[in-house]
Amino acid sequence: MARELCRELFLIIVGISFFGLAFWTATEGFAAKNYGLMFATIPLFLMGLFIIWKRLFALAVRPFVIFIESIYLPGGKLAKPVLNLKLPAYYLNEGRYTEALEEYRKIVKHHPDEVEAYERLIWLHCEIFDEVDEAKRLARRAKRRHLVLDQRVLAAVERR
Repeated sequence: MARELCRELFLIIVGISFFGLAFWTATEGFAAKNYGLMFATIPLFLMGLFIIWKRLFALAVRPFVIFIESIYLPGGKLAKPVLNLKLPAYYLNEGRYTEALEEYRKIVKHHPDEVEAYERLIWLHCEIFDEVDEAKRLARRAKRRHLVLDQRVLAAVERR
């Protein structure tokens, strides 16, 4: 973090230095009526602009981004992701069990009262990955949250 901050600060100082050098060559060239020195201002100014461009662009666009966010996200950024049960179900249908497991874990983390996610997680741990201890832990966790799980899922865990 400090290294990135030092790098950004260094680039800003170098960019401003190029702007200062461009200003100096322009004023000195104009005062001495030296057109070569005046035209040397252009590459110096462009170098300063290229170095600082990213920061200037971010600064110029920031008010528009804030305006757009105030329209589409009036309460600020979302506290948790939107519930999407279709993606992990798609992964299950495709046989991509590892990805489905990860998606269901994310759902349980951000939406801890989602029954379907618990049931699918328990099923994956019990039937696919043969991790019965993890399935039992998830079943206990769902019970502590007072979630009503499908009896078939609970029976599959108890059989093991």
